[in-house]
Amino acid sequence: MALVSVHYRSDQLKKNVEIQLAVPDCNQSFTRPLSEYPVVWLLHGLSEDASSWSRKSNAERYALERGLVLVMPSADRSMYCDGVLGQNYFTYVTEELPDYLHKVFGLSRQRERNFIMGFSMGGFGAARAALTHPAQYAAWGSLSGLLDLMPMLAVMDENARREFPFLTQCAADVETTPLNPVNLLDSARHSSLPGYIACGLEDDLLVCTQRFQAASERAGLPNRFVYVPERRHDWNFWEEQIPKFFDFILEVAP
Repeated sequence: MALVSVHYRSDQLKKNVEIQLAVPDCNQSFTRPLSEYPVVWLLHGLSEDASSWSRKSNAERYALERGLVLVMPSADRSMYCDGVLGQNYFTYVTEELPDYLHKVFGLSRQRERNFIMGFSMGGFGAARAALTHPAQYAAWGSLSGLLDLMPMLAVMDENARREFPFLTQCAADVETTPLNPVNLLDSARHSSLPGYIACGLEDDLLVCTQRFQAASERAGLPNRFVYVPERRHDWNFWEEQIPKFFDFILEVAP
């Protein structure tokens, strides 16, 4: 795969940003335009950035084997939310960036060719993106994701409250706010939006996935839940799950 680094000024973030893309090399296997490739949006975790996928996993090799294009944006410690110090990370990832990369590289905007997945904070962002815009993604994934804010808000200390005021402000309506992924589940809107949701059984965020699963099952949604013994909130688990997610999207793609 060729790793492409793109720098441009984002209107939504009001600053210059970097995006990494993994696209086919110029060889015999690259026989069709990028517009015909499935696109997987990969969202990093809280203390990481776009380079994490290349430095800490074999995501590029897995994508090459399956004929996928990867888009890896950086989102700081924003939780992929809008209104973070005047910056709109959710709108950037779900609207501005897809439109920009379609214009510049010809990446497909068709639902059947777009998938989104993330780990930890990125799982939170991917869930909100897919569940908010089900007409935009054919499937989504979360690895150790923060899929229900209630357990986290219950144990946040003062430092965390200061760092994430955009989340703590919704504590009073955590059971209804659209910032909380579990509240977005809708049996009608998401009946054809499959998700691959994995978490290690030794993960501190396990309860978030379990609560999300309970709500998903009540709504009768086509989500696949995977729990792995002796796995924690780390790259050992996420590296194992990346190719499984890629296989999942090829299996369920329209």
